[in-house]
Amino acid sequence: MFNFSVFLSALGISFSQIVGIGPQNAYVLRQGIGRSHVLPIVAICIVVDVLLIAAGVLGVGKVVAGIPGFVSVVTWAGAAFILWLGFKSFRSALNAGGMTLDGGVERDRKSAIRTILVVTLLNPYVWLDTVVLIGSVSSVYGEHGAPSFLIGSLSASVLWFGAIGLFAGKLAPLFTKPSSWRVLDCVIGFVMLFTASMLIYNYGLSAPLPL
Repeated sequence: MFNFSVFLSALGISFSQIVGIGPQNAYVLRQGIGRSHVLPIVAICIVVDVLLIAAGVLGVGKVVAGIPGFVSVVTWAGAAFILWLGFKSFRSALNAGGMTLDGGVERDRKSAIRTILVVTLLNPYVWLDTVVLIGSVSSVYGEHGAPSFLIGSLSASVLWFGAIGLFAGKLAPLFTKPSSWRVLDCVIGFVMLFTASMLIYNYGLSAPLPL
């Protein structure tokens, strides 16, 4: 039976995890501003969230978190990957050729799809937040509340990525100048550095380096 209070709780919790500007959101925002392959990118983000959140709510998160060394590998490999994304953003800020709507976004459809899959699936926060964290929180509401919690979490994902895809293009006129792209890339670069450092601080300090 649908429980509206559980739905709202899941909606709020999921929004708090999704809204932060991480590698995935940064890429969706960049492509949205450039109005390039927005629909398939947003669809992939939503589908992946649906699968991972459903897995977490159904109890897979507890199983995955219990695998020896899983958190350690995900944390350190993910931190390295996010730092690499930050480096790419700073390098892009110095590259005058990428400072326009034509050069600043991925125009090749296959490449754009491949990039969003990599940015999404290799981002440890996606796994930790959806499968482990949201899955663990959902267990508080028991089996009867699981369907309502799942619907609330999935609604947050659909609303958020749909909003980015729909409204990011409205910012396009602001990015006709190279300086605007340079500021965006620098901001994204610093966000990546902060994300990696917080990932290591929150999870890496308690998880030894994988050998």
